[in-house]
Amino acid sequence: MALKLLVNASLLVIPIGGSLGALFGIDAHRSATGQPPLFTGDGSDGNGGSTGGGGSTGGGSGDSGHTVNNGVTNSMYCQNSYGISPPSDGQLYTLNPNQWGVTSSSEGALCMNITTNNNETYPSKYTAPQFSVTWQYKPGPETQPVHAFPNIMVDGVLPVELGKMSSLNLDLHWTYGVGNTPAETTIESELTAQTLNANVAVDMFFDSDQTIAQNSTTAKYEVMIWFANYGTSTDPIGSQVTSRELNGTSFELYAGTNKATGQNVFTWKATEPTERFVGDIYQLITDLYSLPGDLYPSSEDYLGIFSFGSEAFYSDANVTFWVPELGIDIEKS
Repeated sequence: MALKLLVNASLLVIPIGGSLGALFGIDAHRSATGQPPLFTGDGSDGNGGSTGGGGSTGGGSGDSGHTVNNGVTNSMYCQNSYGISPPSDGQLYTLNPNQWGVTSSSEGALCMNITTNNNETYPSKYTAPQFSVTWQYKPGPETQPVHAFPNIMVDGVLPVELGKMSSLNLDLHWTYGVGNTPAETTIESELTAQTLNANVAVDMFFDSDQTIAQNSTTAKYEVMIWFANYGTSTDPIGSQVTSRELNGTSFELYAGTNKATGQNVFTWKATEPTERFVGDIYQLITDLYSLPGDLYPSSEDYLGIFSFGSEAFYSDANVTFWVPELGIDIEKS
């Protein structure tokens, strides 16, 4: 399914629909972590004099409040779409709540928490800020089941010609849990009990034109890597064409066409949820070159977008997607 990476520099005016219950649950999480409340009782919006999230592409005024403790800043963003680009002395990233499928009739809400180091340094030059996303939505229409793709996107190094890459190293740890706080480990039975429908995915876009490759709607190819998928609504587009093992994880490749955009979509889906992955995923790109037919990308195409996040379909209860560790290193030959 095409993922609309609406990394806008300003707040979209589409309102979050309906469910105050989700936000009240998120409010409890804010209180537990020392953040200002979303609901103050005096009709305010919870900003409480905050100066906003420093370094955001929206001018630093788009967060719903932040706290600073021991050189670390925690900020929350509940907008439909808002690009947050924390300053760093290493690899740059842009994060986005990206509720691209939310409409005025949608019921539910989502908030993204981002933890940044005030000294702008991280364990390695490729380490991303830690983030979590708490959300709950009721099922959307069959024609548009996805409400959001909260994600983190590589910034400043793309586009790059696929054949001129030498490796694409991913260092990843994520969890999904029921409730308003991050879970130490994912317990699938608890997610199933709440009818969670979501995936955990890398999302990339390719095209022979390097400018078009940077547009998630018009790029010719979408290539995804699913590290988990939950629920009956969360299935890859197309049919299975091959499989392979990479660094201890078994993947099945699905190929098909997104009818809404006309894009060729290729999804490497892990056969079992993989919370921890360290390895070079460039091989999952180069494998596509050798497949028969003219629907597949070539080494002369460009990688224009690389992001990681979770497609949020629906859930009966608040759930929290947490990414405590992430590093992305795109090496050029």
